[in-house]
Amino acid sequence: MRRTSATARNTASQRLRAWWLALPAALRAPWWPSVLAALIILALLIGFHSVVRGAVKQGELLRMNTATRAEAVWRCNALSGARMRATCLAQIDAPPPAQPDGEAPPNTAAERLAGIGG
Repeated sequence: MRRTSATARNTASQRLRAWWLALPAALRAPWWPSVLAALIILALLIGFHSVVRGAVKQGELLRMNTATRAEAVWRCNALSGARMRATCLAQIDAPPPAQPDGEAPPNTAAERLAGIGG
């Protein structure tokens, strides 16, 4: 049994070597794996860049939203009457009024930041 597995390995090795030698010389060149590895690394870097760029944009939108909310709360707290302050703070946390056509209003600040709208 040991002899048959060694013979099978030897036969498979010979077939692999014959297949390798049958390839065109350009494919057997030693630089070919390096070029393939470089292309794969480049594709991975481009994908990583895309993910990081999306995360940065999302972070900018979150920071802008937080700053806008903090400014609105500050303005509400600066009002003179307690009832006016409470009403103002309630309006900040309230959902936006419904649009007549059922669509949400566009977030123009986010569109400007993303470069979509004017």
